[in-house]
Amino acid sequence: MNDLQQTLRDLHRELADVPQLDPQQRALLEGALADIQRALAPQGEAAGSVPDLAPADALESAAVRLETEHPGLAGAVRAFVDALAKAGI
Repeated sequence: MNDLQQTLRDLHRELADVPQLDPQQRALLEGALADIQRALAPQGEAAGSVPDLAPADALESAAVRLETEHPGLAGAVRAFVDALAKAGI
C-alpha cells in the first residue's frame, strides 16, 4: 500500500470517529473520498473514469467549514489534500 492510500484509510477512520458531523458534510466528504479512492484504484478495479479535480476541491472546501467544530478532522482532510497535490492528483 502506498502512502496516499494509507492516508486515505486514515482519513476514513478519522471521519468515522466524528459521529456528530452534519449529515450533508458527511455525505460530501464520503463522496469526495470515494471518487478519489476510485481514482487511486489499480487499472481494472476502478469503476468508471478518473474524476477531475473536483473531489480535492470539495475536500478543501469541507476542511474550511469543519475547522471550527472539528479541527482534528479538518486537519486530516487538509493533510490528505496536500498528499494528493504532492502526488499530482
